[in-house]
Amino acid sequence: MPDEPIPLFNLQAQYQSLKPRIHQAALEALDSNQWLLGPQTQQFEAEFAELIGVKHCISCSSGASALQIALLAAGIGPGDEVITTPFTFMATTSSISLTGARFVFADIDPRTYNLDVQDIERKITKNTKAILPVHLYGYPANMEAIMHLANEHGLKVIEDCAQAHLAQADGVCVGGIGTAGAFSFYPSKNLGACGDAGCVTTNDDDVAAKARSLRHCGRAPDKAYEYLWEGSTLRMDEVQAAILRVKLPLLEEWTDARRKAAAWYEEGLAGVPVTLPPTPPAGWSQSFYVYTIRAERRDELMDFLRKRSIGCAVYYPMPLYMQPAYAHLQLDPQDFPHTQKACQEVLSLPMFPEITPQQVQRVCDAIREFYEADATV
Repeated sequence: MPDEPIPLFNLQAQYQSLKPRIHQAALEALDSNQWLLGPQTQQFEAEFAELIGVKHCISCSSGASALQIALLAAGIGPGDEVITTPFTFMATTSSISLTGARFVFADIDPRTYNLDVQDIERKITKNTKAILPVHLYGYPANMEAIMHLANEHGLKVIEDCAQAHLAQADGVCVGGIGTAGAFSFYPSKNLGACGDAGCVTTNDDDVAAKARSLRHCGRAPDKAYEYLWEGSTLRMDEVQAAILRVKLPLLEEWTDARRKAAAWYEEGLAGVPVTLPPTPPAGWSQSFYVYTIRAERRDELMDFLRKRSIGCAVYYPMPLYMQPAYAHLQLDPQDFPHTQKACQEVLSLPMFPEITPQQVQRVCDAIREFYEADATV
């Protein structure tokens, strides 16, 4: 009998375990006839802010809209430059462009896949107004060094936390370190809605007030037809807020389960010729959105695993400077050697809170088999 498939993300397992509670919460939200910015949204914002350890959480329609709102609320706009990574999802840069600002790429640290702080410093100009680090795969960027650089040059820092719920740097949750943070609640994320949703986090009262206005057409507080800014309709609906409130109390438990699974991977892949995720320093913790290795003959290994019904994926196979959407920028791949190499070698393995030791061992055994067969040729 063939082995059961191991998906990259097992959203069905989580949904089935919470199905009655999710349905009840969604129906109650629908029956309330308060579709937007109602009590479910307000309570979720308060609960998420408390968990992250920030003063403000401003819910919105997606992780991408959270980035755009955070940038605009921090005062980023036309003529400004924002330094970020080319090794990320398209929403990171498109959100910058939608503010009228210009993104500038710095290369990545080859070990953590996050922004190389020395290359950030080289890219700062008189037009630089912000740094946008991405806490990729749930591993925190070097926030101490980034904040030092930002303070030295008077820059804002907008954290892309889409993959890093409850990750910590120096004992502080990401999203509460820079000027603002942006979280995604896309269904596959560590905390996922049943559709698109996101939020902005900040300790800055002015940034929070502007973010609340921007997600709601730029509306002035408590005034239906007075507008302070050119905003848009970027709100999260009450149904998504209700569903997220069902899941939020379990996020710490799920994060611990991901970390246990990462420890199983580390043990199971000992001696296999692949590079494992970095071990964070004391006071740091990662949230393991995915478990990502670096591997020689990556594409062959990926095919090998898929033939054995083991889910895997590449985040990201093409750096942003090579995307057709940015061809007009004519950026030189040789300026980003670490990004270029990472795109050729990274491979993300199955990771979800419900994964079992046996499933992890099966993945590890398959990877070991691939390289041992290669060694005997």
